[in-house]
Amino acid sequence: MTDCVFCRIGSGEASADRLYEDERTLAFLDIHPAGEGHTLIIPKEHAQDVWDVDPELWEAVWRTSHHVATAIGSAFAPDGLYVRQANGPLGGQEVMHLHVHLIPRYASGRAPGLASLSEVAERIRAAL
Repeated sequence: MTDCVFCRIGSGEASADRLYEDERTLAFLDIHPAGEGHTLIIPKEHAQDVWDVDPELWEAVWRTSHHVATAIGSAFAPDGLYVRQANGPLGGQEVMHLHVHLIPRYASGRAPGLASLSEVAERIRAAL
């Protein structure tokens, strides 16, 4: 879908701080992070939501989510990790392309305070 921003990111037509990818999925930093290290996992193939996705692709998204969540844990040692997956406007989905949010949480309410998204990306990539 050419009008889908996540499809454009997945195909490389639009830029993003890419952290990890395989044949079917991509992990990249959220450009409006809810916390330092806020990462999105998407299928490269367009699927609108949980009802639209092929079961094997759904499994691939969750495998990548686990892999990247482990790297976020190693890179930042957060006190918790908020994992969010929303479906449809009433479910809180804002971009109509299936995606999973991984948002590190810290007891102090503050993240480690890195200087930029690129520094955050490098730290997660190093942990992968």
